[in-house]
Parts: sequence; C-alpha cells; structure tokens
Amino acid sequence: MEKQNLQDALLFSSVDCALRTSEMEGFPIAAHWHYFGEIVRVRNGSLKVLRGEKEFILSDGDAVFFTPLMLHALDLASPGTSATYEVIRFDMEQFGDLPSYSPDLRGMVLEAERRGLPMVFRGPDLHEKHTDNMIDLCIREYRTRAYGYDLRIRSLLYLIFTSIIRRWIDAGFVPQNYAPRIEPIYSLPSYIARHIQEPLKVEDLAEYCGLSYPWFARKFRDTYGTSCKEYIERVRIRRVEHYLQFTDCDLNYISKHTGYADCSHLVRDFRKLRNTTPGQFRQASRKKLQGSGQFPKTIDT
Repeated sequence: MEKQNLQDALLFSSVDCALRTSEMEGFPIAAHWHYFGEIVRVRNGSLKVLRGEKEFILSDGDAVFFTPLMLHALDLASPGTSATYEVIRFDMEQFGDLPSYSPDLRGMVLEAERRGLPMVFRGPDLHEKHTDNMIDLCIREYRTRAYGYDLRIRSLLYLIFTSIIRRWIDAGFVPQNYAPRIEPIYSLPSYIARHIQEPLKVEDLAEYCGLSYPWFARKFRDTYGTSCKEYIERVRIRRVEHYLQFTDCDLNYISKHTGYADCSHLVRDFRKLRNTTPGQFRQASRKKLQGSGQFPKTIDT
C-alpha cells in the first residue's frame, strides 16, 4: 500500500511533500521501510511512532527523521483521537553537489544512525532554529508547484539538514567522508535520473547492480512497486512534463533531452500515460499557472 501510494509522487521525482491526516491515511500505518528518507512533523494531535526497536510519542510541533531502510510505523497516541502531520519524503541519493569540505550527505546520515544520534526533534527546538517554518515551506512549494518549486524544496532540505547536522556536531559528531555500504539497487533512482537522456536498457541496469536479469527484475519490483521498464518510462514523462510546463522548448529538443529516439515515441508514451497530447498538456498547465500569476502571460505556447 505504501509503495503504491508513492508510485506517482516520489518514485518518479526526487521528493514528495504532503499534509496528511490520520483519517486520510487509515491509521494505524503498519511497520514498513523504503529506500528514501522521510521527515514526519506533527501539526496537531499526538502520534505514537515506532522507529526501529524504539517507540516515541510525538506531540504538536515534534518531528522524527526516518533514515533509508529504517523500519517504522505510525499510530495515534490515544484511541479515538486524530492527528494532522506533515510528511517530506526524498531520495537522498539525488541530493549531491555539496561543498568540497562537506562529506556525502547519505554517508553522514547513516553514520549518525549507527552512532545512535538523535533522530527525534522536539517542537521548541525546531521553532528556535526556524526548522518548522522550513518544513511548512516545503509543503507549500510542493502544493503550488510554481516555477522552480523543486529547486526551492532542495534548498530548504539542505537548510533543514544543515540544522540537524549542527545538532549532531554539538553532541560530538565529527563529519567525515563516511562511505555508506548499500546495495547498488537502492541508488538506481539517482542513477536513472542522471542518465535519463540516454537510451537506458534494463539489461544494463541489472549488470550495473551485479544481478542476473530475472533476479534484478524481481528485486526491483519488490523495492519500488513497479517494473524497471515502467519506472524509466514514468521518469521520462515527469521530465517531459517539466519541460512543457516551464520552458518553450519544442518536442525535438525535449525528446533529445529525455531519452526518446524521436518526437513520435515521446508523443506515443505521453498519450499512453497521461491520456492527452504534449501540446494539450502544455496549454492546460500554462493556463493554470498564468491564472495563478505563477508564469508570465507573454510566453508563446
């Protein structure tokens, strides 16, 4: 259920942000894990959180960070109550390009996890560091999806993790170039995103992971809830959508930069997955953005 819910959100981009309620999610949420990192912050009410082998109670303003592959579950702290909470899910493999002195973000996080550093943060501390406002802004940016929303969310996440890492440093953590030992299949979303303009083949990705094709296909579906071929198609379409929404690039340019052999293949896949043509999608999305003042009306579509 969890993986299926993510199929059209996080899986085919690098981040997913949402404001959720316990009624919406159908509590309790059973123990599960996923390849991405996740921040959960309570807005109203209280949640009982299982994180690994430990349980915590989160109240108004409190937050918890689930590292990749961490088993976790959510429930209401008291029967018959309700809760509203914010969720930010993000692929840590796709948050690189840090300054030269800063070690790999995922490596630092996994090393902090191994050392048992704090992953639960209380409301007053988050408010003092303005981290609560940053989380709110992530949700708002993702909801409006104005031009550059993905860049703003990325910037906000860097600020959030800078604040978290400073807390760990105050507790004695020394950032170093920790090399996280993870299976290559968990870095595939990042690899595919970096190479989406190339003619990616499932057989080559299986070889990249050091797995036979049948075993790779089964493990990929178990991990990401879809076949590798379908995943690549959907990542391409999400990239195409961004070009159509926020640029005036023609289909020849877009097909070249999203891994399609030509325009006809792009249009065929777009119609199959979105039930509309790229031109119709561009017109509809531009009209929506112009109506909200998020895109200049002088753009020639």
